[in-house]
Amino acid sequence: MKMVSMGEFYDNTGLVDDLPTGGQLVVTSNGQPKFVVTKSARQKMSSALAETRSVGRAGTETFDGTAFLRSLKK
Repeated sequence: MKMVSMGEFYDNTGLVDDLPTGGQLVVTSNGQPKFVVTKSARQKMSSALAETRSVGRAGTETFDGTAFLRSLKK
């Protein structure tokens, strides 16, 4: 677990990128811990995950985004 000050956290955004998966970074202000940043593994997008995150009902006709945007311009 690494500890950094609030200013250092905002000045150096690469600190979180350099953490290993599951690594923690404690951000302090005036010597007191304020919050903990934990780096998690990114979920890989699968077709099942995309369907659960999609808007609308499954099994209906596909959504034509281009046609929808054109209808907004009218």
